[in-house]
This record gives sequence, C-alpha cells and structure tokens, in this order.
Amino acid sequence: MSATRKDLQEAFCCYTADTLIDIDTVKEFCDKSSKWILKREKESDMMKDIKTRADNIDLSIGHVTQSQTKGKAFLQYIKSKVTQVTADRRRAELEEELAALLKSTLEGLGELDCFLDAVENLAVTSLHLFMEENQVLHLPEGISPVTVQLVIIAARKICPNLLEFKRDADAFFCPKLQNVEVLAYQLDKYIRTTENICVKLEKSSFFDFCPKMNYDTLVDLAVDLSEDDTQMMLHHINQLEELRQNQSFQMMFLFQEDEPCSGFIDEFKERKPRTEQSLKDLEDHAVQLDQMNMGAKISSVAGSSVGAV
Repeated sequence: MSATRKDLQEAFCCYTADTLIDIDTVKEFCDKSSKWILKREKESDMMKDIKTRADNIDLSIGHVTQSQTKGKAFLQYIKSKVTQVTADRRRAELEEELAALLKSTLEGLGELDCFLDAVENLAVTSLHLFMEENQVLHLPEGISPVTVQLVIIAARKICPNLLEFKRDADAFFCPKLQNVEVLAYQLDKYIRTTENICVKLEKSSFFDFCPKMNYDTLVDLAVDLSEDDTQMMLHHINQLEELRQNQSFQMMFLFQEDEPCSGFIDEFKERKPRTEQSLKDLEDHAVQLDQMNMGAKISSVAGSSVGAV
C-alpha cells in the first residue's frame, strides 16, 4: 500500500471515529439530562433563597407598606434594624455560601460544555461521507449510516440554540451577592434551553444509536484507485476535518434559520459606530474619575498636614 493510500485510510478512520465518539457523548448526556436538570434547578432555588435572605438583612419601610401582612412585615423590619451590627458578617457568610454553591454549578456547566461541543462538531460533520451508497466506508457492526445521518441532521436543526451558552461561565458566575438574582435567572435559561435541546434530540431517531466501545472502521479502497484520485480524496477528507475544527466556521453555522449570519453582520455594522462612541465616552469618564480621585487624595493629605501643623 502506498503512503498516500495509507494516509487516506487513516484519515477516513479518524474522521469516522471522532463522529461516533461525539454521538456517544451527546447520547450519554441526554440519558442523564433529567438528573442534570434537577440538580441545576435545585441550585437555582438555593440562589433565590440566598437572595431572599440577603434582602432581609436590611429591609426598607417599603417592605412594610407593600406587604399584605403588615404586622409580620413590621416585626421583620424592626428585627433587621436591631441586628444591623451583624449585617456585614451575615452578608459575608451568604457570599461564602454562594461561592460553594457556584462551585457545584460550574462543575455541572463543565459537563454541559462537553455535550455542547459534541453537538457543534456533529452540526458541521459531512452528511455525504455517511451515505449508504458510500462503498468505501464500512461502519462498526450495529451502527448504520442512516442513523449517523439522522443524528447529524438533528444537530444541525438545534445548533442555533447553542448561542445561548456563548459566554465565559467562570467569569459570569462569580460569587457576588449583589448579582445573585441575575445568576439564578441565567441558570434558569440554561436549564430550559438544555431541556429543549434534549427533547428535540429525543424526537429524532437519535436513540436508535447503539454506542460501541470499539469504533474501528473498515475503509475499503478500490484496488484500481489511481494515485491522483487517492490524493484528491485525501485532500477532501482533510478539508472536512479542518472545517470541523474551525471555531469560526462553527460559530457561523449557529447563525442560521431565525438568526441568519448575514443579519447579525448587518446589525453589527449598524451598531458599531455607537458602540465605539460609547466606549470612548466611558474611557473619558474613567479618566475624569481618576483625576477626581487623585484630587481628593491630595486634598485629604493636605488637610491632614494642616491639621497636624
């Protein structure tokens, strides 16, 4: 076997094995998605409870006037004013509790990231490679080309939903007590979107896929395949692999159907001048604040010096 034919065979096998592994990853997460969702819902409820307890540390008179049970609300208001001495300590304790809770949340979102990455990979996987007419590729026993195609089609249909998750979870889910309501809201959106994705996958023939520990694929190259044809096929399969690894191409794939990529680009071009102007204004304000801060420090030092004299 020539070196080119050997490279082609290896490229075919790797591309197919990566596809089957991604399908296995998606199916494995969907199988346990109900438990994942229940755990995230519990964390969301705990965040809301932390928010309620934080609000009760320093109640305003509006808590009494807006409450239907004025007597109970008035007692809570008085209690919050009496216990103001320990308010900072209780806020610190709640923030520590929030930090421990978010550690679990981020671990769960890490599991979700593996699932979402696999869905993105499948969305940009070639359908033509898994045609039944493809006499070159022989999948492992129990896995049909039709099933692989159905999973790829399902991934393409749901991939616009993945835009919801395009943010840095570690940076967003910081244990700041004043942000706990926003954190709970965003986690709820993640839960509902994940649930929607899994439901759509279940409606396809996705669960006909039987994962195998052995992903060995047989590639049957025709004996009379010329060197030029072999080289051309190798070039094509390498291009397919590059597209699947290209993050920019995957991102473009997400902007389809209701949110076309061209529409996003047009909207971005329209808003770009205002965005740049806002950033410039923000920078000017920041410079002014620095100058005011420096002036305040100088005044404070001068006042202290005069006082000492």
